[in-house]
Amino acid sequence: MGKQIMVVDDDVNIRTALKLRLERDSLVVRTAADGEEALRQISEQRPDLIILDLMLPRRDGLDVLARLKSDPATAEIPVIILTARHRCCLDSPALLATSAEIIAKPFSPRYLAQRVRSLLVS
Repeated sequence: MGKQIMVVDDDVNIRTALKLRLERDSLVVRTAADGEEALRQISEQRPDLIILDLMLPRRDGLDVLARLKSDPATAEIPVIILTARHRCCLDSPALLATSAEIIAKPFSPRYLAQRVRSLLVS
């Protein structure tokens, strides 16, 4: 089975586009529309990498990131932050420093796929 990626974004178009793009690289992609769903799925089956939007319903991305990084079972999972509110990243610089990368929306799916491949190899 290929490497597993979790895409967490409340925008169905972004989830679908990323799922289709990453599956072309033989990756297994699961998606979640909110932070609660993401944490539930991650606890059931640990992904190899997470793409995480910050502005999410039910539990925002910063809280999801904090929970992931505080749990030894998930702390080492690489996380790419994907956000339209790049300036909000200044609010939690220490926490965001735990992410592998921050990519601002709008973004290039090709660039994001390259970053995913790079992080999965390292």
